[in-house]
Amino acid sequence: MREDLQASRRQLRSLCAMALLSPSLRLIPGSAVEQGGRAAWAGPLAALPLLLFYVWALCRLRRSMREGERLPELLLRALGRGPGRAALLLFGAWLLLYTGFTLRVGADRFMVTIFPRSGAAAFVIPMGLLALLAALGPFRSLLRLARMVEPLLLGVLFSILLAAFRAADPTELLPLTPADAGALVRSAWPALDLAGFGLAAWFFFLPAGGEEGLLPRTGGWAAALCLLLTALGAAVQGRFGPALCARLSTPFFALVRNLVFFRSLERMEALVVGLWIFPDFLLTGLCLHAAQRCLRLGCGYTAREGERRFSLARGRWLIWLGGAGSTALGLFLARDPASLLLWSRKLIPALSLAAALLLPGLCALGIARKKL
Repeated sequence: MREDLQASRRQLRSLCAMALLSPSLRLIPGSAVEQGGRAAWAGPLAALPLLLFYVWALCRLRRSMREGERLPELLLRALGRGPGRAALLLFGAWLLLYTGFTLRVGADRFMVTIFPRSGAAAFVIPMGLLALLAALGPFRSLLRLARMVEPLLLGVLFSILLAAFRAADPTELLPLTPADAGALVRSAWPALDLAGFGLAAWFFFLPAGGEEGLLPRTGGWAAALCLLLTALGAAVQGRFGPALCARLSTPFFALVRNLVFFRSLERMEALVVGLWIFPDFLLTGLCLHAAQRCLRLGCGYTAREGERRFSLARGRWLIWLGGAGSTALGLFLARDPASLLLWSRKLIPALSLAAALLLPGLCALGIARKKL
């Protein structure tokens, strides 16, 4: 039983990490450069102390969970029936918005890099249907897929970073002086947003029980993620410089476009963009699973193991409604480049960070008031 628990947690960590590859390549280093300029590549390291505190706070919060509870059930019990359901419906709506936005930026990436004459619907509708099928099925299917594609995606990513570092200009990264301290702190916000979302998702699906070793393992995961984001930011910024990174809509894929591998293999951009369908699918499936859990619990329904995929019982019609709503958002949200950039680098990161803080914060507030 203990080995099964550890295996499930490893799968969940893999799912959260692979899902984060999608927004990471969008925000790092472009958004960080806007905040911190030349110091942007080191922003994730500056974010690490706050992330470790966040991990500690989430681990402390778990002490109030009952057997089998997760964060949504704890929120409902801590706030009470009325406020708890309202909060769950609000979080469910936010997750649907995030799913729709992920579909939209995934479509934009394809249009910018490979298919400039296609429309967003060619990507949004098929991926929205796949995310809906994932949300209708068991959550363990996403866990297994993430575990399967993790070696491939990380192998490709590390190969690209290695090739990029060989062509990087160190003067675009160093030296950093005490005068850069303020910029360094500002550039930490994108990493806080990304890792905070991943940690919130990790604890969202993690049931109570098995606390031994949870804090160091989760803290180690957060530290490894920050190191990966640092390497990503340094590789792209070292190749293009901070000024160009801030102007590029997809700096990582622009980096891939300009790399030559093993002196012969060129133009890998289409292959890499195609592989990044997996992080998009995992992220949208993860968000729809979380959204349907919040919405069903907020409407008074309880999910059970072994539910039939196409059953509408116990509020499963909300899954169909959420899938349709998020796909519609993907089609009509941010239809021009300026508004897409605003949503991508300002609105969505701010909302994501607020949600990551608000969910455990409301649980802690309810616990403190009721002394659960």
